Amino acid sequence: MSNMIPSGNYHIRNVKYSNRYISLSGNQFIGHDTPNTFYVDVKDVVPHLATLKEDASGLYLTLDVDDHKVIGKKKPETLQLSSSDGKRFEIMIQGVNQVAYLQNDDNGSHVCFHR
Repeated sequence: MSNMIPSGNYHIRNVKYSNRYISLSGNQFIGHDTPNTFYVDVKDVVPHLATLKEDASGLYLTLDVDDHKVIGKKKPETLQLSSSDGKRFEIMIQGVNQVAYLQNDDNGSHVCFHR
């Protein structure tokens, strides 16, 4: 892995559906045409470890292994950001090949993850 982004504020745009951004609805992350701002706090540059905190709510982006949904929690989860070009990143559980994805291009579609 290479090309890790620096800590800072970002909008997270879906790579497959480029008109969808990650937004928070209640405690679930969804695809939406209006982006939310996330603070990406890089914990370790070499393995691309970071926490992602939604700015307005203060909730962290976390992966619920039981429901396979991406949800907001008060407690941070260190995630792994994988990239080959330093511009497009996959959000993954640290050390596990489970990638977050948007179910479809519908506004309000849930962000899920799978192996």
